[in-house]
Amino acid sequence: MSVDMNKAIDLRSKCGHFRILVIGRANAGKTTLLKRVCGSADGPEIFDPKGKKIKLTTFEGSAARGLHDIENQLIFKNNPQFIFHDSRGFESGSIDETKKVKDFIATRARSNTLSEHLHAIWYCFLTDTNRPLLKAEEDFFNLDVTRKVPLIAIFTKFDGLITKAFNQLRNSGASWVEARKLQAQRAQEMLDTEFIGRLKLMTFPPSTYVQLDDMRKETSSCIELIEKTANAITDDILRLLFVSVQQNNIDLCIELALDK
Repeated sequence: MSVDMNKAIDLRSKCGHFRILVIGRANAGKTTLLKRVCGSADGPEIFDPKGKKIKLTTFEGSAARGLHDIENQLIFKNNPQFIFHDSRGFESGSIDETKKVKDFIATRARSNTLSEHLHAIWYCFLTDTNRPLLKAEEDFFNLDVTRKVPLIAIFTKFDGLITKAFNQLRNSGASWVEARKLQAQRAQEMLDTEFIGRLKLMTFPPSTYVQLDDMRKETSSCIELIEKTANAITDDILRLLFVSVQQNNIDLCIELALDK
């Protein structure tokens, strides 16, 4: 697919943003990831479904009481062409939360307006945890509503999993030098066994997989996430939309658009 500038301009006039649902447990690094994607040092502004801005103090108070609205729109000033919706995931195993996410995806899919559609799902998994995949999380990947939306599994804090692998090797009797040499390989094996292998057995597994280090580090990059998200979008119009809203990864997305 080559970039047709007239088509791109027409598309942006009809749909000026790309809408992503971000799912993940607490401490999965979702907010930090979104900041890096949008090139922002500040948190997002929060808007209700009608586009009315929610005062941060109100949002923080609601969050403190455990209230959470997936319909709220998170927008970063640095890149307002992205609209994010946040789900706290299914850590509690709540049936209500699962139904809320399912209904949200289904409702967006029924909309006749491209701008109201859900264009992609980023599911964040914290890798340095003792609870890799919960039953409720596995159930999510068996929901029929997810099959029409590009779904990218993001394994966050992979450097933490490497540390965990190092400690396991040391506890099993490996020397410090041996553990350092084998830690990356062991971490990849753990990721494949505890996460990717199990997800691939689901009825509707992720479209693709991305592993990221701690996004708080200056050396961390989200380029692979942007690239794999673009590749996971099979619809040429949506891919063009995704390319057109990029601001922090312009060179990469021009390359992707030309390649496609």
